[in-house]
Amino acid sequence: MQLLSPAFLWLSVLAIIPIVLYLFRRKSKRIDVSTMVFFKSLAREHQESAWLRRLKKLLSFLLTLAVLLGVVFALSRVVFSPKAEDMRTVVMLIDRSASMAVEDGEGNSRLDLAKAELKTRLDGIPEDVGVALIAYDRRPEIVQPRTLNRRELISRIDGMAVRPVSQDEAAAIESALTLAQLETPTVIWHASDHPIVVEEEQAEQPEGAADTAEVGEGEGEEASDELDDDKLAVDLPDGVRLEFVDFALEAPVNFGFTAFQIRRVPLVHSKFEVFVRVGLNRAAPEAVTARLEVNLGGMPVQLRDIELEPGASEELVLPVEGAEDQLLHLRLRASGDVLATDNDILAPLPRSRPVVVAVISPQLDPFTEIALMAIQDQGELVMWKGTPESWPLDEKVDVVIFDSWLPEEWPTDIPAVVINPPNDSGPIRVRPLSGAGVPYDSIRASDENHPLLFRVSSNRISLTQTVLYQVDGSLQPLWLAGNDPVMSAGEVRGQRLVVMGFSVAQSERLALTASFPILMGNALLWCAENSQAIAERVRENRTGDLIDVHSKELTWTEWKDGQARKSRVALADELLELDRVGLWQSDDGGQGTSYLLSRVESDVPGSLQAGVNSEDVAAEGTAQSVARKLFLGDITWLIIAVIVALLVLENWLFHRHAVY
Repeated sequence: MQLLSPAFLWLSVLAIIPIVLYLFRRKSKRIDVSTMVFFKSLAREHQESAWLRRLKKLLSFLLTLAVLLGVVFALSRVVFSPKAEDMRTVVMLIDRSASMAVEDGEGNSRLDLAKAELKTRLDGIPEDVGVALIAYDRRPEIVQPRTLNRRELISRIDGMAVRPVSQDEAAAIESALTLAQLETPTVIWHASDHPIVVEEEQAEQPEGAADTAEVGEGEGEEASDELDDDKLAVDLPDGVRLEFVDFALEAPVNFGFTAFQIRRVPLVHSKFEVFVRVGLNRAAPEAVTARLEVNLGGMPVQLRDIELEPGASEELVLPVEGAEDQLLHLRLRASGDVLATDNDILAPLPRSRPVVVAVISPQLDPFTEIALMAIQDQGELVMWKGTPESWPLDEKVDVVIFDSWLPEEWPTDIPAVVINPPNDSGPIRVRPLSGAGVPYDSIRASDENHPLLFRVSSNRISLTQTVLYQVDGSLQPLWLAGNDPVMSAGEVRGQRLVVMGFSVAQSERLALTASFPILMGNALLWCAENSQAIAERVRENRTGDLIDVHSKELTWTEWKDGQARKSRVALADELLELDRVGLWQSDDGGQGTSYLLSRVESDVPGSLQAGVNSEDVAAEGTAQSVARKLFLGDITWLIIAVIVALLVLENWLFHRHAVY
């Protein structure tokens, strides 16, 4: 126990007054009166024995002292707290990621409850115990280093807000442990809605052994979106304890987007495909039906109803037709949904900046040239033709096509499409077939879902294989003639590469079919997909990313209150942290999108584990909360309640028969 305001203790000297009044009472005097009728009636109402009158006077005296001392202790703010030697440092670790915005039936978010709980706990620790504050989402932030200034610390806690960013729990725990070891013994209070598991045996380990805790694995900088039930083991140093404070709802329901991408349909003007993945959290009590609304330019174009079981997800490909830069809005609505951050996606339809292609060949195959010109007529290709003498190129291109020729020095900085390679070069090893090659009436596709084979009728193609090739690295065979690959695609040391071991002019049912121009268009778009010049048109990022915008101001477009709202944001430098969900546009013409798209955050957890009775858990939580308020923390409110009770008791005992 300690007093937060001991300066008021001097008021206890006022107890001398009731003591003096009790010890030095005036004696009764005899007074002659004209009549005894009135006094006789009082005597009948107060006929008490002498010992009872003395007891009541003593009890009145003690109640008076109790009320006076109670007022003094209330002004001095009595606090029950752990012993100072049990802790020298407290590290408050608060989750402020997207799921902490989930509200209960009373409108309180998880973060609001976490801040209130930690401030209550803060009242229950000695003033000489240092407290540090760490807030985390994708990255941990030391909001307040170790301090004894409680007023400043509470101000920092009050200023915290939820950020629509996924969490990385492992990095946060590591930062907390770093601060915890500065001055031990230390307690880490981890406030979050994502449960963690702490081994119960840690308190029984022999002295000198490292404690161990297990925490749920979070989402790091390069972590995938796949849900994982594995636990991350954390070695707790000597003198460090980890306490998890759970703020999850019992059975929340959340439907949300967990993946999104727009791609243009190759060789088809103004048509796009939107890929989305939606999921329902595992803590949902039953199957839920959600409605997916697709709006383009402010007008609804599609509606889909999706029903999922708890923990399930579904992938959809939505065809969309519109003009470039039109605003696409995907809206997901489900009854009882508790998290709004993952329900809306805003993105412009991609611009049609053509791919710049250089074709290098001693004599360009006429059918290849016809296919490329067909793509060029669609406005998706700028083609430069050159001979081996023009290599290397002076101009920057997105993709290079080598037709029946390969350079001696292989270019490693440009994606390449190689057709009928005649010799070895770089990662490609070639053995030409004798004569005019080997004709095949049919080929076999190993992966029809590969982007290169999109809308390509592989089963109707015949071709003539001219070379056997091998590539240093791993390329995926896409077409097989017999057991030999005749077309492969993949990455070699970060360079995208497509190899075609056949001659287009010598192949039947290939050159003049619609599949070959489509195949070439798919190959060029796939190779140029990671080209920096194309990728900068519309950047697709997740919240929490840091990007260069080359601008001091930008405009954010967010979906709020049922409509798209724009706001201007000034930047201290040209580095932008994506701290909201929406579309941004810089003054220099750059633009990009920002999404949450996190399976970890959309899978809003429940506070109950399987096989645990909800009523028992709720009762246990209530009991712990009451016990903490009664035995730890500022009990001024309890002292005031006792004072009021004593005054009522004193009034009932001694003044119920008062005569006025």
